[in-house]
Amino acid sequence: MRSPMRRKTETKRDAILNAATLEFTERGYEGASISAIVGRLGASKQTLYRYFPSKDELFVEVMARIIDRHVTTPREDLEDTADVPGSLQRHGERYLKIRLSPEMVSLARLVFGESGRSDVSRLLHPRGKLKVAKDIGRFLTAAMEEGRLRVADPAVAALHYLALLDAELFEPVVLRVREPAANDEIAAAVDRAVDAFLAGYGREGKHA
Repeated sequence: MRSPMRRKTETKRDAILNAATLEFTERGYEGASISAIVGRLGASKQTLYRYFPSKDELFVEVMARIIDRHVTTPREDLEDTADVPGSLQRHGERYLKIRLSPEMVSLARLVFGESGRSDVSRLLHPRGKLKVAKDIGRFLTAAMEEGRLRVADPAVAALHYLALLDAELFEPVVLRVREPAANDEIAAAVDRAVDAFLAGYGREGKHA
């Protein structure tokens, strides 16, 4: 059981992150300020800095919390190695719907905008896409060991699979080249991505 002091600490930390989330999503990284965040919070800078020593670290934690809320792969999506195409299709549709959700698209725009100006992208990358890639890599490892996919580096194969999922829709939506994608468009794009993936990683270029 958590102690009252620990609960109080966690409550304060969550309150800081909630205020910072509003500030960063409304104003972007550059436009956001610690003063505005503590103003929203009704606290002092000293209180905030006890939890988060810098604006970079606060921003990364805000973004990581949004990612953690969305990217956890449901176990059932990647359990059935007897049906590799079906498992990849189910996972891919869930992943891409989340990836193209308004909150995640806003996050991508913030991170891309900050890339090269600070350590934010470097700190955030392991907690986002690489975390998803590890889940997929474990599934692909099992499928390869069972002979359902050709033997290859599962970590690289997982990155190829994610790249194929992103290929048609992610960049155009993030860059506002097109409108957000409908569910039927996402399903069709995932189907083509899975076909392309299995053409490369299926045994003899065929579906598992």
